[in-house]
Amino acid sequence: MAVWDVLGKRTADDDWTLVGGITAPDADMALVLARETHFRHKEGVAYAVRRRGEPELCVADYEASVIGGVTDHSYRRQEAYAGVGGRMRKAAERLAAEGRSIDRPRPPGHRAAAED
Repeated sequence: MAVWDVLGKRTADDDWTLVGGITAPDADMALVLARETHFRHKEGVAYAVRRRGEPELCVADYEASVIGGVTDHSYRRQEAYAGVGGRMRKAAERLAAEGRSIDRPRPPGHRAAAED
């Protein structure tokens, strides 16, 4: 299988920058693999592959908004959890106001049960 250099642009005005390499049988598969391995978190606005040792670039024809996938994977990054504690506290207060809160202590965990 051929080795392909993966090049990317962080912004539309940037020059192509080498960001890594992959192995793939052809340019189409190299573009797919490059997108999934190097640009899945929206790290840039454009990417291309080039067979190692050759000057010709194969530029991906995806729009910048599609690079990184169309599925929201923000749960994989820490900033996606900002404010979770506050939302949980508000939900607990609302349930307590409705009389649906748990007023007993938590049962012991499996380690506490093993120590007895």
